[in-house]
Amino acid sequence: MSEERSRILQMLAEGQISAEEAGRLLDALEGAGADPVPAGVQKPARLLRVYVNDPEGAEVKINLPLALARFALKFIPKEQQRQIAEAGFDIDELLSSLRSDMPEGKLVEIRDTDGTEILIEVV
Repeated sequence: MSEERSRILQMLAEGQISAEEAGRLLDALEGAGADPVPAGVQKPARLLRVYVNDPEGAEVKINLPLALARFALKFIPKEQQRQIAEAGFDIDELLSSLRSDMPEGKLVEIRDTDGTEILIEVV
């Protein structure tokens, strides 16, 4: 079972998401790997990856289908959302600009002086 699929099922079991949300995530996840790309053609990004590591104990790792990127906001702790905003990134604007044909790459990378690491990328 893929890591993303296991994480979705774990969130459902813990009551973090509803059965409907889990179904949408699983459907989108299945669709994410469905289209083979011809050799030599750069495939568009399929997943939004969010990683937050706070030395005080908060660790968040999220891999979501790009189509459900806005859902990722629920899992970024408020303190890290504030740090992202202070670093000059507007999360809402960033997520609204994501499209299914967006190329892979890092969107936000922050290493704060307190040791907090925040990485948001499309893969």
